[in-house]
Amino acid sequence: MEQGMAEPLDPELLEAFLPEWLDGAVALASAATPEEAQRMIDRLRAMAAAFGIASLTRMMEPAAALLEEPGIPGIPALGEALAHQAEAIAAAGHDLPPPEAAPPPETTPSVAETAQAPRIRALVVDDSAMMRRLVRETLSADPDFAVVGEAADGRAALGLMGELQPDLTMLDIEMPVLDGIGTLREWALAGHGAVVIVSSAARPGSELAVLARRLGAASVVGKPSGAFSPDLRDRQGDAILRAARRAVGLPAPLGAEG
Repeated sequence: MEQGMAEPLDPELLEAFLPEWLDGAVALASAATPEEAQRMIDRLRAMAAAFGIASLTRMMEPAAALLEEPGIPGIPALGEALAHQAEAIAAAGHDLPPPEAAPPPETTPSVAETAQAPRIRALVVDDSAMMRRLVRETLSADPDFAVVGEAADGRAALGLMGELQPDLTMLDIEMPVLDGIGTLREWALAGHGAVVIVSSAARPGSELAVLARRLGAASVVGKPSGAFSPDLRDRQGDAILRAARRAVGLPAPLGAEG
């Protein structure tokens, strides 16, 4: 452990720091625009400096490069990593080394590797950062998909649909600002790509599911009970992936039923 990181932090300060930091990290993970993300990063940097937590400051060093990426796809992961690091620090009572970043590739991808790169550009829309992460991981496990953006409400989703022109949007129903049905109504007028509903409010066969299909959704997948369940990929990942592949005209995953 680096020198100084093992020094204990004031428990009362940590108790005051953690809730505000987690709120900021969640807001960063949900940021819909580079400007919104930059504001949250500035706020988090100031907090980390004020409380003297060096690892959190260091983890935000790549933020400038992430903000330059179209659709800021790396920002949600940064927000989640900052939240996990702060929780670990609070549990330990002292600063901890930041998690190691994956090393950059040493060589340019070969022609064969390029040919196997993900080709279906997906947008994930859910007001839950945990659900966005789980759906993102489910799609990213399939080499035919690349998640190019995330949004936490329907209005932000429509903006990213227009900006990124995704081939596929995985859309929740119950969201602030503009819900999934309102998003579908506007998307149906001039939207791009296919939409799959992933929602506990619109389980297959329900009235909401029927309405979503009438508005053009390619498929409806119900969330398992407990939207924040960490075993979503085990219990519902196959159904999400099958629906996503079917919506964009890809065959079912090898070995999948139905």
